[in-house]
Amino acid sequence: MDIKKLWKNYKFPKCENCKKDCQGHLDYENLCSNLNYLEEYAEKNYEKNKESFEELKNIVGNIKPNIFSFGCGLGLDFVGAKEVFGENLNYYGIDECDWAIMKTASYKNFEPKLPKTIKYEDGIFMLSATRENAVICFFNSLFTISNNTNLKKDLVDALYNKRNFYLICDYTINNNFHMPSEEQEFITQLEKELKRIFKFKHFEILDGKGIIIHGNRI
Repeated sequence: MDIKKLWKNYKFPKCENCKKDCQGHLDYENLCSNLNYLEEYAEKNYEKNKESFEELKNIVGNIKPNIFSFGCGLGLDFVGAKEVFGENLNYYGIDECDWAIMKTASYKNFEPKLPKTIKYEDGIFMLSATRENAVICFFNSLFTISNNTNLKKDLVDALYNKRNFYLICDYTINNNFHMPSEEQEFITQLEKELKRIFKFKHFEILDGKGIIIHGNRI
């Protein structure tokens, strides 16, 4: 996959001339900010997320995962997931933000085709309706989502009737809105809420910068 096709032929303005502060944060409505972010992080995140899916594949074997990617952005992790699992997966990209790049021909004509995203409430609804092999992904997103939603309660409610589930979270810092210690505490509290229903097994990934948790109904 050539991610650079997303900004091919785009003439980046010099930041001192642009006078828009796109450094250090992502402005979803600003195309230049979108592309600066993608140029800096897209390839790294794609490779990291694909490695996480490879680790997941080693754990789950040939099951068909139902992937719920919270804070998926443009859904580039979908491409990595397909490269690992082939067509043997369901993918739900969940994101509240509409990126400016989504209106461009480069995005619309990008190959492989990027998935349409759904809103948070729809994602939780679909997760609730999924009986087994749910894979809940937080790639650089758990801190922000947990601070802007009732995420813990929503996950507990959605997972209550599951036979099993997997949770993937990485702690790789690439912006000011990613706090590993708080994310780890969130996971600890989530497990406490579910420990009467599930037994848990932890798998360290990304050289200790991420984790896969398998919850299996007792």
